[in-house]
Amino acid sequence: MREGKALTGQKVTLTMLQPFLASADAFTQQHFANRHAILLRYPQSSAVTFAAAVWENSFHANALYFDVVGDVAWLPQLLEDLRQLADHHDRLQYSSYAAQSAVITQLQAKHFRAFRRTAIGDYRNTPEADVRSRSQLTSAQWHDVVQMSFANYVAAHADNPVTFNHATFEQQLAEAEDTQPSFLVENQQVQAYVFWFEDEPGALTSAWLGGQQFADIRRLLQTALFQVQARYSVVNGEFDDTDIHAWTVYQQLALPDPKPLISWQLLLDATLTQ
Repeated sequence: MREGKALTGQKVTLTMLQPFLASADAFTQQHFANRHAILLRYPQSSAVTFAAAVWENSFHANALYFDVVGDVAWLPQLLEDLRQLADHHDRLQYSSYAAQSAVITQLQAKHFRAFRRTAIGDYRNTPEADVRSRSQLTSAQWHDVVQMSFANYVAAHADNPVTFNHATFEQQLAEAEDTQPSFLVENQQVQAYVFWFEDEPGALTSAWLGGQQFADIRRLLQTALFQVQARYSVVNGEFDDTDIHAWTVYQQLALPDPKPLISWQLLLDATLTQ
């Protein structure tokens, strides 16, 4: 983000915004607590009625992200300030669990479009089959998994392109639980994969999955789910509708999420001033 620009919104501390954040959902509170975020208040010279958190994502460096609390009448001015803050960014991005709200109404008026829905759904019970953990893969098989999953991730994020390299992505994969049933191998070739993360005790979440064919992914999960559901009280997945593999799994194997996260985006061009 560009620093030193003349902004309508004045920078503010997190402590000063606590009255606004007390009634905000955990998703928004997390954004404002991000130590890398710039916090802006509106107006400058009187009591705060509106505030924004603005941050970057090194995985998707083209986008400038934001979240807001308070009187949305200030949102058009925030968008002008975001244009001033944008440096190498060519798009603005906002996400919310609300399908309709005063913020979304204004964003739509400024030509933001919904481009992705991210659902969380508990997996349904499935029968058992045979799969391997990461510790059971050869180095060549792990290399194939990284190549396949990286390609799938890039394809699923065409609307917010990845700006990290192959090695960085592999480091993220290495943080997954390495003892969980995760890979379908036939004739020494990995046919499908799923990466599990235990972000909370007793809860296991799949964040990335894919394969050569959907039938392979389904056979993998039919085995993996049978095993992990016996050990965890909650087994769910994070599913983007821009990822054909993940979304098909969600539609066939998971309970529907009644309130998916919706991500909105505006490409930074002349439409911002309309």
